[in-house]
Parts: sequence; structure tokens; C-alpha cells
Amino acid sequence: MTDKREERIKTFTTASLFPLVVKMAIPSMIGMLVATIYNMTDTFFVGKLNNEAFTASVGVVFAFVSIIQAIGFWFGYGSGNYISRMLGKKDYDEAERMASVGVAIAVVVGTVLAIVCFVALNPLIRILGGDTSPELLNATRQYLTVTVVTIPFMLFSNVIYNQLRLAGAGRSSMLGLLVGMIINMVLDPIFILKLSMGVKGAAYASLIGQVTGCIMLYAETRKPGNVKIYIEKAKPTFFYLKEILSGGAPNFCRQGITSISSALLNNLAGIYGVHVIAAVTVSQRVVYIAYALVIGFGQGFQPVCAINYGAGREDRVKKAFKLTWLTITAFLLIATPILMLNAEALTSAFAKQPEVVEMATRMVKTQCYVLPVMGYYILSGMMLQNIGRFGLATSVTIAENGTVFIPVMLISTYLWGMEGVIYCKPISSVISLLYALFIGTYAWKKYLKENEDEVH
Repeated sequence: MTDKREERIKTFTTASLFPLVVKMAIPSMIGMLVATIYNMTDTFFVGKLNNEAFTASVGVVFAFVSIIQAIGFWFGYGSGNYISRMLGKKDYDEAERMASVGVAIAVVVGTVLAIVCFVALNPLIRILGGDTSPELLNATRQYLTVTVVTIPFMLFSNVIYNQLRLAGAGRSSMLGLLVGMIINMVLDPIFILKLSMGVKGAAYASLIGQVTGCIMLYAETRKPGNVKIYIEKAKPTFFYLKEILSGGAPNFCRQGITSISSALLNNLAGIYGVHVIAAVTVSQRVVYIAYALVIGFGQGFQPVCAINYGAGREDRVKKAFKLTWLTITAFLLIATPILMLNAEALTSAFAKQPEVVEMATRMVKTQCYVLPVMGYYILSGMMLQNIGRFGLATSVTIAENGTVFIPVMLISTYLWGMEGVIYCKPISSVISLLYALFIGTYAWKKYLKENEDEVH
């Protein structure tokens, strides 16, 4: 087992960088693409019911699911980043201890959250903006009641997925994730349409898919060369908790504040009608296609960055960042015009109401104006996190959908009304990119100096 691990670390610290990043990125990109299709599946089949309240409820509940995923990624990235650095130092026992602690925390926290959310279901629906009409309230309650049961399984799978991926086992993480998602996608049309279960059918399909994914991901950890999970090693000391909470904070803050801003946007959009919430839901699904592939490719860079940083190979971190950034930018320059030209066709796949399609199409096109330059923003946050600059990473990653987006959203809707709902996202993206450029340049110079002192 140790030989396989040492062989993997040697590959990360000596192999040609671009092929290595691509090799790591392919499973992540496939996983992100399937995850995107998976997230779209509910919207697609619920949209076939030709009920805008049902479509809007998917967006409302998705904001809640994003919060739960944020917690899972918090524990997963926090433990996974530490595991990567330990593998770079060839301390395999310490890596297993952290992996075990991360999973144990996920199970305990997930169970507690499920109970609390079930008890406080009605207040939760109001906070998410799911009570703007009686029809939306009923649909959201049906969907959310089942969704809260999936919380422990979501946290468990998110933690193991990220631990495997950041340890360089991209194929294992992808396989474990894909099985559950594929089962969910197969069950969606059966439950939603054939069995006439509506939005509740989408929730049950997700529950079954999550449970299956957990089983598969755990099975992947038992394969030779992968970091193992042991109950007896799950001892959550203060040190491990600190590493998990600080190391995963950028991901949690980014996804958590995205969920908060989504709930706020749903509430603001609801002022102008349920069809506006539905349009926001649809446009987010469409634009995320491009973002998912970019994030997937960036995730291929992350274990390369973290393991080389742990091994003291700062030169490879620099080169890998530049190669990944250029590749992402080239992809976005090609993808953006394709997305713009097909915006109406793509939005029409998720909604049948003309007013929803028209508004969703406008939202997609306005976001495409800034899409080609957003690669640096996404990758800079990843790099800062993987080299241990957690505070700076957090400040960058929460900007576009949080600290910048929320005030921009409030100001633009106050000044322009419904038009502000359409334009708040691209405006916040531009401001966030400028901030990332400033922080990235500062941190890069400081990091180089510190690392040179450390190595030499």
C-alpha cells in the first residue's frame, strides 16, 4: 500500500505538469458535468409538469441543499487539504487519522441538522422564500420534507468525495459519486412523471441516490492506495477540528453565502411574481454548465498544487497555476458565444411558460458578457486555499456570490426594480474579479518570498 502511495506522490512532484493536471481534471470534470446534469434533472422533469410554482420550488429547495453541501465541502476540503499536505510529507498514518475524523464529524453533524430542520420546517420555508404564494408554499413543503432526511448522507458523501479527490484519487472519487447521481437521474422521470409524484418524487429520487452514493464512496476508500477510514482513528482533537474548520472555511463561506444570497434573491424576485423566481432558477442552471467544467478543470489543479506545496516544490505550483489559468480562459472564450447563441433553446428545455423563458434568456445572456474573464477569479481562490492562505482564500471566494453580490443586488433592485434582478450578477462578477486580481497579486508575491525563505 505504501509503495502505491509513494509512487503517486512521486508522480505529482516529478511528472510533466500539463498532462498531470489534465489527468486529474478529467475525472473531476466528468463528475462536475454529471453533477450539473444531476442538478438540472429535477428542474427539467419538474418543468414537464408545466407548473411554474413547481419549477420555482426546485430553486427554493436548491438554496437549502447548497447550504448543506457547503457544510459537507467545509469538512471535506478542510480534512482533504490537510490530507494532501500529509501525503506530500509521506505521513500516511496522520492522513488516515484526519480522514477518519472528517467523516465522523460529518455523520454526527448531519444527523443533528436533519432533526433540527425537520422540527423547524415551516420557519425554514419562510426564510428560503418559499411562501410567496400558496401554490409555491405547498410545493416547497412537499419537496423539503423529504430533502431534510438526506442531510447526513449528503455530508458523508461530500466529505469522502473531497478527501479522495484531494488525495489524488480522482477516479475513485468520480466513480463513487457517479453511481448515486445516475440512479437519481434514472429515478427522476419514473417518480415525477410515471408515478405522478411531482416534486416529492424528485426528493425521493435524490434520497435513494444519496444513500447509494455513500455506499459506493466508502467502498472506494477501501481500495489499495487510497486513504482509509477507521473508526478507532476518529479522535476529534482540537488540532484536527481547527485544521478542518480553517482549511474548509473558504468553501463553506463561498457556498454558504451563495445559499443566503440565493434565498435573498428569491425573496426579491418574488416581489415581481413567481415567474421571476422560476426564471432565476432556470438561468442559474444554464450558466452553471460552463462554470461546472471550469471548476472541474480547476479541481484537477488542486491536488497538484497542495501536494507540491507540501513537498516544497513551489516552482511547480507556479507553473501549474499558469497552465491551468490559460487553459480555462481559452475554454471560456469558446464556450461563451455558444452559450449566448443557444440561450433561448437551453432555457426552453427547463420551462414552457413564455414569460419565464424570455426573462431566463436575458439573464443568461447578461451573465455571458463577463464569463470569459472569470477563470482567474475561480482559480485564484482555489490556489490560495491549497497553499494555506485560508483567510485570503475566503475573502476572494465569497465575493462574487456574497460580500459583493448582496449589496449590488440590494442596490440594483432598489434603483432599477426587476431589471436589477437581471443585471446584479454580472455587475458583481466584474467587481469580484478586480478584487481577486488585487488579492492574488499581493498574495502571490508574499507567498513566493515566504516559500523561498522556508525552502532555502
